Amino acid sequence: MDLNGYGKLIKKGRVSGFEKFAFGMGEISTNIVFTIATSLLVTFYTDVVHVSPAVIGLIIAISQVFNGISDISAGFIIDRTRSKYGRARVWMLRMSVPYAVAAVLLMTVPQIGGMAQAIYIFITYNLMLTVVYTMFQLPFATTMTYMTRDQVERGKINIIRMAMSPVGNILITLVFTRILKVMPNGGETSQQNWIILTAIYAAAAAAMMLFCFANVRERVQVLDAYGEEKVPLKKAIPALFRNKYFIMLFLFFVAFAMYQTFSGTVTTYYCKWIIGDMAIIGNVNTACYGITIVATLLLGRVMHLTTKRNWCILGALFIIAGSLAVLVSPTSVAAVTIGGLLRGIGMTPILGMIFTMIADAIEYGQWKTGVRTAGAIQSAATSGQKFGQGIGSALIGGIMAASGYSGELAAQSERALATISNMFIYGVTALGAVMIVVLLFYKLDKEYPRIMLELLEREKSKVR
Repeated sequence: MDLNGYGKLIKKGRVSGFEKFAFGMGEISTNIVFTIATSLLVTFYTDVVHVSPAVIGLIIAISQVFNGISDISAGFIIDRTRSKYGRARVWMLRMSVPYAVAAVLLMTVPQIGGMAQAIYIFITYNLMLTVVYTMFQLPFATTMTYMTRDQVERGKINIIRMAMSPVGNILITLVFTRILKVMPNGGETSQQNWIILTAIYAAAAAAMMLFCFANVRERVQVLDAYGEEKVPLKKAIPALFRNKYFIMLFLFFVAFAMYQTFSGTVTTYYCKWIIGDMAIIGNVNTACYGITIVATLLLGRVMHLTTKRNWCILGALFIIAGSLAVLVSPTSVAAVTIGGLLRGIGMTPILGMIFTMIADAIEYGQWKTGVRTAGAIQSAATSGQKFGQGIGSALIGGIMAASGYSGELAAQSERALATISNMFIYGVTALGAVMIVVLLFYKLDKEYPRIMLELLEREKSKVR
């Protein structure tokens, strides 16, 4: 096999810096509602509309089962989509307005009976995250695999994407909560204020994704066993589950999403009840996500020093260190902020590498089965995130309810406060360890060059 020929084949589709920036704007867009859902929504349900945390945990857990399944289904829908705008990119256009509307509906919980209120939350939560967000975020993420097959270019696209990614989180955790506090008619305790502010953010998020759609292009032409024909589901589904790296990355994303849910949701409670000021979450998350902007750009210069898997393991170790650092002074804003800083450093190599690992798994799947199921394999990330978020939310809700926590109380019991503290420190530590265990089985970094050479030689023979 000719290495020079391999290089020529994969380097046909260069991506401009402006297009990479436009793709990063799409990442900010998807992060805005995801951050609301993982960092603030549970607190809104329990402390603003006063729903039991156990009820919320159960609703989210059940919803996330549907949610994870919907991601795999959406992946197959993307793989079977044909339009003048491509396979994945067209969905950015189709779903931007529904995305904004569904985000606002999350906050319009009526003050009605408990059962009716729970039903409303279940419906709107699933409309947003199971249906709309799935068909909004998954096609966006899949678009990268159609922009180029060059690993170096994919790495650059993802580095810029991940450098811009924290902006969405910071816009929510630092700015959103502070704006709420100074709004009239009740500040952060007013449901009307939550609705108004969410509507503003949702409209901005939709505009960002439309900007991404207008400036990003699909270049990769599929040359698998089916070419431009739609892959039959009876072939696509078995092909998906014959890809061992799809399974591994799915499990990794379950653990990583549980970490994000614990870190996001429990940090809100920790700042409110242990430190005494919910607005401090802005300091913590700015440290956590702000450092990733700089660290991700630096990562682009040193990523060649070791494998993607090893970078992710190093990241998980920093997450563990950031959690245990809080033990030095649990009620200190400085200690919690430093912990957030270390967690942010840890998230940098994970977010900088994991989505290119998904792209590598797509090529592995085509090599292994002869079928390219890019959208379905991409769902390893989103379905894993949603299963993990559901499990994490259910655990948080169930554990806090068992501890006697109530959002209607002016002060919490010692047991409830200890529970919040233990989840914030030891819960996150345990999830970092799980991520490391899963990654120990990942070997594709070493196998990829040989696999790609064989795959591209097959494709060359189809063109002749």
